[in-house]
Amino acid sequence: METKPRNLTVLMPDDQLLEVTYYCNDKNLEEDQKEFFTSLLIQLDDCICNMKIEKHLCKNQGALERIIHNKVINTKGHLCQEN
Repeated sequence: METKPRNLTVLMPDDQLLEVTYYCNDKNLEEDQKEFFTSLLIQLDDCICNMKIEKHLCKNQGALERIIHNKVINTKGHLCQEN
């Protein structure tokens, strides 16, 4: 499943606003995973986070935005320093 890039503003706990771009794409997944999963790519500045999520979540805008908010807040806005 491929979606067009969208932008989302994330309010951090310190009241800083971060603008992220995100989209879904399953081109890099293994064939046996493409039926049920897709990749959620979140870009913040020059950093890109790639998360495997269930495909149905890409169609649920509210759930997708909650995932993005949680990921950005949990990494304190530093997606490149994750892992």
